[in-house]
Amino acid sequence: MVAGVGGTALTLTGCDALDSLLGEEEPAAPGAVSPTAPAADADSALVDEVATAIAEAGALATATGTTIPGLARIGLRLAKIHEAHAAELGRTTPADPPVVTGGKATALRRLWRRETALQDQLVSAAQAAESGALAQVFASMAAGLAQQQAVLT
Repeated sequence: MVAGVGGTALTLTGCDALDSLLGEEEPAAPGAVSPTAPAADADSALVDEVATAIAEAGALATATGTTIPGLARIGLRLAKIHEAHAAELGRTTPADPPVVTGGKATALRRLWRRETALQDQLVSAAQAAESGALAQVFASMAAGLAQQQAVLT
């Protein structure tokens, strides 16, 4: 339960940062200085690339959770996180569901490989982002995935 609360806190921190990036935050007080100006144009391709990867990971997690009964909890929990991350990026178009074959162990290895690859991509995206707010969002997403992998194993 503590891990879930911590993951939620990380996700919400990233959500606030993305709201700031997208201009959905309350206007700043007069005289306030923003430490990071959003670079939406420079980062839009990066957001699209990451959103596509999130959608693909979400589709695999959903397919794994619905195809392999012993992996329902893990798959559907990860799918829910990916859905939230995609929504946070404003990209909610799902990817085509992959076919999950093999036994539980094979499907779990495939799922963990995909999750690890996504986490690595999120870390790289955080480093590449020109906007500090977007970098925080990507880093928060990567941290949330790492935490869930630790909790779900």
